Amino acid sequence: MEGNKLYTLKRENLDQVLNIWNKKSSVYVPVGQGKDINLMPLGEAERTEDYINLTLPVKEMIFEQKENLFKWKRNEQEIEVDSLAHQHRKDRILYGVRACDTYGVAYTDRFFLQEFPDPNYQSRRSQTTIIAVNCLEAGQHCFCTSVGTGVFSTIGHDLAFTPMGSYFLVEAGTDKGQALVSEAGTFFNETDDNILKKKNALKEKTEESFPLKMDLTNLWEDMSKTFNAAFWTDEANACIGCTGCTNVCPTCTCFNVVEENSDLNQGQRVRYWDSCQSDHFTRNAEHHNPRDSVSRVRYRIYDKLKYIEERFGFKGCSGCGRCTDVCPTYISIIDIIASTQKAAKENPEPPAIHQTTAIRHEIKDRELKSLKGLYTPDIATITRVKQETPEIKRIFMKYDDPDLHKNYEYKGQFFQVTVFGEGEVPLSIPFGPDQTDELVFDFKNVGSVTNVLYQMKEGDKVGLRGPYGRAFPYDILKGRNLIFIGSGVAMAPLRTVIEPVVKHPNDFNQVIILASALRYEKLIYKDEMKEWEKNKNLTVKYALKDPSDEVDAHVGYVNDLLPELDLDWSNTTALVCASPRRIKKVARDLMDLGMKPSDILVTLETHMRCGAGKCGHCKVGSHYMCVDGPVFNYEEMMALPPEY
Repeated sequence: MEGNKLYTLKRENLDQVLNIWNKKSSVYVPVGQGKDINLMPLGEAERTEDYINLTLPVKEMIFEQKENLFKWKRNEQEIEVDSLAHQHRKDRILYGVRACDTYGVAYTDRFFLQEFPDPNYQSRRSQTTIIAVNCLEAGQHCFCTSVGTGVFSTIGHDLAFTPMGSYFLVEAGTDKGQALVSEAGTFFNETDDNILKKKNALKEKTEESFPLKMDLTNLWEDMSKTFNAAFWTDEANACIGCTGCTNVCPTCTCFNVVEENSDLNQGQRVRYWDSCQSDHFTRNAEHHNPRDSVSRVRYRIYDKLKYIEERFGFKGCSGCGRCTDVCPTYISIIDIIASTQKAAKENPEPPAIHQTTAIRHEIKDRELKSLKGLYTPDIATITRVKQETPEIKRIFMKYDDPDLHKNYEYKGQFFQVTVFGEGEVPLSIPFGPDQTDELVFDFKNVGSVTNVLYQMKEGDKVGLRGPYGRAFPYDILKGRNLIFIGSGVAMAPLRTVIEPVVKHPNDFNQVIILASALRYEKLIYKDEMKEWEKNKNLTVKYALKDPSDEVDAHVGYVNDLLPELDLDWSNTTALVCASPRRIKKVARDLMDLGMKPSDILVTLETHMRCGAGKCGHCKVGSHYMCVDGPVFNYEEMMALPPEY
């Protein structure tokens, strides 16, 4: 819409206008007293104008606290899946939204509607009209003037009402807003730009009346100097993990995904609001959790004040103060900002590397691989099962729809694999680009989903979404020496590059595979490695904890094998898959030999729930492992916050 059209509306006529709109759409208005203010359908209770803010952000109306994603049904040997994109019977008009919440709407629009658009959010948002009512009074913990998101709404609304004595100044921000004005046109009087002088004067007066004012000009720099400051421990000790702060935040978008089953033959997948302040949020298989209590509390603050803006260009904190209002232990983001600024002046630590080194983002034009939507899997049938080790299996499968194989493009590093009735798990791609008629996955039995998958057999049905993620590069490796370093099932993602390297040996110099495990029988690809080694320029070396008669293996860590390799380290690329701690040790040894960190490629496996950079579980700093990774070079890995 070009330019905001300006109107006046007598306040005495507001209820008549709302009733006109309510005939075609469901109008929601503020209802309640004090701090208990909620949006309720027009007519169910008396509308109020005496409120500072809504108790919950308006995002609850467009990003619901719990919603269905898809339902499934077992019909003999087949699985039928139906997407459950959310639809409302009537359009909705949300009246009385404050500027801090319209800013939150603008951010969630950016978050959910770009890069893998979210169909559920998109459906509800298209049927929702936002009417902002600019506030003239500050709440106890409001600080929107400090973060620049208020006091009057500038984005995220379709109509903006400014109370000006006996009338409202009404500004149409979108075509949807203009259509509402036209619908009740006799009550709206068009006016000229001169009224904006009165509005701006009122805005300045209101801003001056807000008591909480902070200079955040150098906040990012201060945060880089206080990442390990002592006050973070105090804040973490106060936090009881109630997650109230994230539930009331206008810009929190994290969710979890779970199965709800009616019985063994039917069920549905649902998502619900989740919180980075929950202990389970970043917990991986076998209970490894990269975030402790201190890093959890610190992450929320850094995300609100830095990471979101760093990635999306929107403030992650709208300054509404709700998180401080609801905290039972009086943790205040306002006080934390003050502590950060004070600590940066009194005892600044050297800036953390992740504050100064950028990671390139590769989110551009993304295609949905599923025919049914972002979160709905396509059906595949298991065609073969192979026991790789006592705890690792390889399963082969084909899409039931042959067009998915025909149109398959070898992009990405992992799939989301659904076990109907149990859940979904990310599995790395361990096959080469030529193998597209039959998909293969190697996995370890470590969790509830993989435990059921481990029991499945030929003919069983699973669901597939993907491929997702940034894969290992291939073309840039040509003409170089290559070292592949993997432990146990961690060798699986490396195979995506090993396969084409083996088929085109003349494109590379020396190729060395370093395979490690506790015992020889725990190695995967034992037979393949013997075949791969038949290539004249390919060598396989083993590092085992226990000696073996099967192969000539070094007893000890894989790092011990590096110094004896006769390589031109300046023309060598290493591809490493292991735990973050093991990756760091291997990388340090490689750099001591002369390798550049940008020539060390790693894959960082972590807690991924959606695969599309939406659920937030795999977010590290401003980066999503499932989208920006899981493959990084070591320089990029070290640019991540040190919690990883």
